[in-house]
Amino acid sequence: FLITVSEPVMMRKTEELTANYTRVREQLSFYEGELFSLNCDMSWTTFNGNVYFFSCNELSWSSSRAFCVSKGADLVTITSLTEQNFLVSKIKAWHWIGLNDLKTEGHWVWVNNQTLNESGVQFWHKRESGKSEPDNWKEEDLTGKNCAIMKNDFNYLESWFDVSCNYRMKFICEKKY
Repeated sequence: FLITVSEPVMMRKTEELTANYTRVREQLSFYEGELFSLNCDMSWTTFNGNVYFFSCNELSWSSSRAFCVSKGADLVTITSLTEQNFLVSKIKAWHWIGLNDLKTEGHWVWVNNQTLNESGVQFWHKRESGKSEPDNWKEEDLTGKNCAIMKNDFNYLESWFDVSCNYRMKFICEKKY
């Protein structure tokens, strides 16, 4: 017993299956996002006249900044030891901060256009055996390491690292309270 199916019928069935597959994938992505939101504290934390958002999702530096700006904030600008201590105490993973040297290598600037030297605080990681951060290492990204992150598993006074801006990291948004 042999069933023959015409080519137009096969094409239509293939298109229907493809459309169904696409719809199911979109629904899965939506529900994964909903589940992610349930497991993530989406609230803002108040500290010293500012409010902070600690992301659960990971984005590139520029996408992280765009997210913050869409919320009326920007990536965090660290202006004191007190603020540094607060932030480090709240994180467990790498997080983008609002510091970069995208325009000029070695000239670090905050997202509010204040230079790192003008801000008066720096918490770069220091290595015992050689060059400390920022080191602009180009092994993984030939454009270098032009954006800053912080992490809490090092001395809180040495918790900043320069990394490729294309990496996907969690991030910290900040706005005035």
